[in-house]
Amino acid sequence: MGLLLDILRNLLFTAVKMDKQKLTWKDVVKDALLKLGGQGHLSEINKIVEDYPKTETNPTWRDTIRRVVRQYKIFVPVPPERSGIYKVVEEISIKPEAQGFTEEPEIDHGIAQGMLVTLGRIYGYETYAPPHDQTIRKFQDKPLGEYITVSDCTDIFRGPNLSKIREIDSLWFDEDDYGLFPAYAFEIEETTRVKSGLDRLLKIPKRFPAQFFIIGPSTKEKNLFDQYINQTPFRNFKDKFLFRLYEELEDLYNSALIHNGQREQFGIIERRK
Repeated sequence: MGLLLDILRNLLFTAVKMDKQKLTWKDVVKDALLKLGGQGHLSEINKIVEDYPKTETNPTWRDTIRRVVRQYKIFVPVPPERSGIYKVVEEISIKPEAQGFTEEPEIDHGIAQGMLVTLGRIYGYETYAPPHDQTIRKFQDKPLGEYITVSDCTDIFRGPNLSKIREIDSLWFDEDDYGLFPAYAFEIEETTRVKSGLDRLLKIPKRFPAQFFIIGPSTKEKNLFDQYINQTPFRNFKDKFLFRLYEELEDLYNSALIHNGQREQFGIIERRK
């Protein structure tokens, strides 16, 4: 009987450990802060997190925690400045609706960004848009900033190209043992700006295996994309670039909404979430 109990305890311990390994760093920090009553000092967060299995594969996990509390929108610093205390706030829940384009360039740019950050969240990625766009652009009558989950990407892209990268229209992040990294990057461009979009995307460091997209309203942009992608410096990275039309983005967005609604109604949870 004693042997059986030991086996059951070991199985339970293994199951709990495996479950904790599936948590993202965002989940880990959120869980620690909730255990601390909703807010706590970095040292208190670290004290709780040090027992998590994720720390076993990341020898610099304390640096990761410090980055995480600065990157995610749900972690808010508590005054005074540099107090080292953070609180967790509830992530805004938005129910996006079907959407089409208007053929008004400035409005359509915001619609495309809104579609992209919404799709990123549906597919389980953490999403980002430029700080300026978060406040001035709207999607379905809400500021774009309400749709993103990553408020600051400074620690991910530190270096001479940071200012350019922070202006990329939409970034989707995945996570490894050391934190966030870009998985997809999107530039929304009209005819005269296709090249500038390509330039910005290419500022993302080569060590990241990100896929780059130019999103444009018409075949004019597609033709310019085809022209530039065969020129230096872009031709050396042709495999990383794709072009998609507004209508293709619209089809994907509306189809994803339908599928996501059906999935939730059925009761299925996506594995990544």
